[in-house]
Amino acid sequence: MKMSEEIKQMLEENIVYLATSTPEGKPNVVPIGLTHAISDNEVLIVDVLFKKTRKNLEQNPQVAISFNDIKRLESYQLKGNAEIFKDGELYEKAFDIMREKAEKRTHTLEKIDDPKISERARRITELHKRLRPKAVVLITIEEIYSHIPRGAERK
Repeated sequence: MKMSEEIKQMLEENIVYLATSTPEGKPNVVPIGLTHAISDNEVLIVDVLFKKTRKNLEQNPQVAISFNDIKRLESYQLKGNAEIFKDGELYEKAFDIMREKAEKRTHTLEKIDDPKISERARRITELHKRLRPKAVVLITIEEIYSHIPRGAERK
């Protein structure tokens, strides 16, 4: 299944929710900020804090990604299979993704006028700078669904 350029951009700009499950079907959903589309049907997700998620991926590679884009009033679910890479070219790409996201986050933080929010965001950003990827997850997209009801799509 081919992702549009707009869907790829939305993956970059929004928090994505990654759903996994155990082989027995027990679900697990986590928010992911380090996501990057590398082709029309492949998404990379950086693993920095996975625990249950990583175990689920190792036992059951079927996943779903869901996200909302408030600016565009769009919402999607992408389904596919995941592979884990702990080294190599795809793993090295994780460092680029982390650096790019940190730069964008820094620019966004500069615009926040609320001292409480900006201080908390600054601390989170500093923590993220110290994190190192454990692995990168490559998801091959097989299905794409819009969450927007038929008839309400943009024209």
